[in-house]
Amino acid sequence: MKIKRVYIGGWFQRTTLHLTEVWDVFKNGKSGLGFNKKQLDAIQKLVAIDHISRENGKLEYILISTTSGIEYRIYEDGLIVLEKEIVSLQKDVAALKTYYDTRLSKALSVVFSKGAPVPKELANIQTILPYILTVEDATKAEVQKLYKDFKEDIYSTLQTKNVEVYRGAGLIVINNLKDQQLTREIIESQIFFREFKTQLHRYLTIHRIVWEKIARIKEQEFIVGSDVDAYRGELGDIQKTIDLIGARINQMGVYIRTRQKITDVESIDAYLNPLFQFKFETLQDTQEYIKYLWDMTKQYLASALESFAEIQNKSTKNSIASLQVITTIGVVAGILGYLARDTWPKFTGIGLFYFVLLLLMTAFLNWIISRIYRNKRYRLGGAHIVKDIK
Repeated sequence: MKIKRVYIGGWFQRTTLHLTEVWDVFKNGKSGLGFNKKQLDAIQKLVAIDHISRENGKLEYILISTTSGIEYRIYEDGLIVLEKEIVSLQKDVAALKTYYDTRLSKALSVVFSKGAPVPKELANIQTILPYILTVEDATKAEVQKLYKDFKEDIYSTLQTKNVEVYRGAGLIVINNLKDQQLTREIIESQIFFREFKTQLHRYLTIHRIVWEKIARIKEQEFIVGSDVDAYRGELGDIQKTIDLIGARINQMGVYIRTRQKITDVESIDAYLNPLFQFKFETLQDTQEYIKYLWDMTKQYLASALESFAEIQNKSTKNSIASLQVITTIGVVAGILGYLARDTWPKFTGIGLFYFVLLLLMTAFLNWIISRIYRNKRYRLGGAHIVKDIK
């Protein structure tokens, strides 16, 4: 058995505009995004570039070679594929992963730190990047030993003609696919498909988390008036997450169409498709399903926000009405008092004391009334006052 190369990769929505930003920072150490020289120097130190070029193909990409012998491509649609020729298997695999985790990921995170933030539900998710090994003339026993060395299990083996593909959770082995360019195209497609589906599954998971958060707030039978602002603030944070992720989901269809156009099934060879399950229709159907779920989530959130708005309006209206009553009583009392006088009032210390006392009593009554309405319980949905909390 001859072990040729190891690959890892990832994908996140990007455009040729982002590619230009990466090029400016990686190649020239410059940026129009407000980074200072110290930050730009730190990025260049992280990526440790030996050679960099901007290439044209079916998609435009940046080709980079590092001082440690790692080569990778950053495509305009956001696909990143790293590869290394094998000299020492365990060391080279570890070097590839270390470079991605501790250098490239950090550098790109800084470059793309401006603009719309990444929702915290996504920022804390650890990406699993399966290793893809290309080998030649490997026996089944040798492949099994490879998986044992990586502490992985083979969960499927697919074969067509003389090409074999072994799959595990963290390792894919391709045996006897000797055309390097064809191998790269297949691996890129495999990474795109896997990452696309992984992202959709993340969004499905986040949908469930967000739905439960909304349900925990909205499905309460009663709510205290003093809690309305806090709940509305929490729902506002959820709305930001929904809007940001919803925009990303809607963008994903564009990338499917782009990859579908540039994927030449004949050059990849039709008999390999069953091995790698390149089915763009499946991705499109899954994306549409997630979009539908996300629309449902937005509607559910909107109904929750509407319920709290009704409660807040009801509470505000009652408070204003009470203040109107207090003010009216004070004005009427004052008018009646002055109607009985036959001379202009004189300024006295007792009068001033009386005036201040009246203000304090009014403020106290206002506080009492506000307290009453803040401690009333409301039924969610209809925003009807139920009763005071005892």
